[in-house]
Amino acid sequence: MRDAFIRSLLAAAERDDRVFLIVGDLGYGVVEQFAEQFPQRFLNAGISEQNMMGVAAGLAKSGYKVFVYSIANFPTVRCLEQIRNDVCYHDLDVTIVSIGAGFGYGTLGYSHFAIEDLALIRALPKIMVYSPGDALELDVAVKSIVESNGPNYLRVGKNGESLLSGGDFSSSLKARRLSEGQEFAVLSTGNIGAAVQIAIDGLSTKMKSSIGHFSIPTLHNATLQTVNLDRFKKVITVEEHVLSGGFGSFVLEYLELEQRQIPIKRLGIAKDLDFPIGDQNYLREIYGLDADTMRTKIQEFFEST
Repeated sequence: MRDAFIRSLLAAAERDDRVFLIVGDLGYGVVEQFAEQFPQRFLNAGISEQNMMGVAAGLAKSGYKVFVYSIANFPTVRCLEQIRNDVCYHDLDVTIVSIGAGFGYGTLGYSHFAIEDLALIRALPKIMVYSPGDALELDVAVKSIVESNGPNYLRVGKNGESLLSGGDFSSSLKARRLSEGQEFAVLSTGNIGAAVQIAIDGLSTKMKSSIGHFSIPTLHNATLQTVNLDRFKKVITVEEHVLSGGFGSFVLEYLELEQRQIPIKRLGIAKDLDFPIGDQNYLREIYGLDADTMRTKIQEFFEST
């Protein structure tokens, strides 16, 4: 999704001369076109993420729409205090672009995993959390961000992710329906949605036809409202993130707020496990987020009484 993000940002910068990009001494082979086309609105802040976030806040205070781009763990965990105090507290127009969501940079080890970021960012005030499932959802998210004001978090895959099939999509505040089943619902967020589609496709025809799969591109109550969860017997949430405080927790909070009682199962990462090193597919298998394992868990839960 990195390339898709830069394409979307270039288009936005051509339309809006407030768009400003800051990177933390990375993104080579990705951000050069933006730097060449808009040199006055590009800054390589070096390996100084906390300072980079402070600079972003200052630029936003001066009227720019700032995008801060880095590998997922760096613009979140490393500078959480600056996001909290400089950006969110002052309600500034800064978008944190987190590249390599989940295990996207798994071969670099736990230091580069982005599996607690949703829990951290969701706890902060005034910030909108975007978690697009593919390049289409990402493009709509960038357009929405540019048209709005205030802090945003954009959680993006690394690159080469599959496009989700089916489902018209034009608003980040709407769930994207990927399958038409009316009995059970599977809600996914981020690029794990493609593996979820494969898992559902491998089920029996009868079971598959009963499942409605929805990609949730924005962790906002308005997005979940468009699913109309009351009509489903059971719900499964899927995320490439620890279960504590992540997407599944967001859905549970929504159901509690709406006073709805629906059986729900969350698929994600257990936070008390060891974290080996490996590529994204390998790590998904380790934590039960590969298509085959999810298929079994989905069927078992929906068929249980």
